[in-house]
Amino acid sequence: MMRQTLGHFVGQTWRSIVSFFMSFIVLGVMVWFTPDWVNAFVQFAGQLKVYIMDGATATLGYGQPSALFGLLVGDTAIALTLFALFTRVVVLTLLLWLGSLIFRGVFGGGES
Repeated sequence: MMRQTLGHFVGQTWRSIVSFFMSFIVLGVMVWFTPDWVNAFVQFAGQLKVYIMDGATATLGYGQPSALFGLLVGDTAIALTLFALFTRVVVLTLLLWLGSLIFRGVFGGGES
């Protein structure tokens, strides 16, 4: 019973698991070859954090939630979250699409 449940869970969430590890691989390659892009991405995440905090303060009228958010959530955490989403949406989707094209080219099959 437990094995079936775990198998079903892994079968449903394999993209999340693969994209999690793939994001670290892609990030490692980017740090090695394009460190300026990574620094710019972290700076963008910091600007996004300040924008969210300013918007929350302006909406609520007081700054305690923004201060707590700024204390608990760092620029790097936001950058890694955005990067994991980017990896999941763009990189993994492109790899699956190219993989399906190669598979259909090798083994045949119609458009689905």
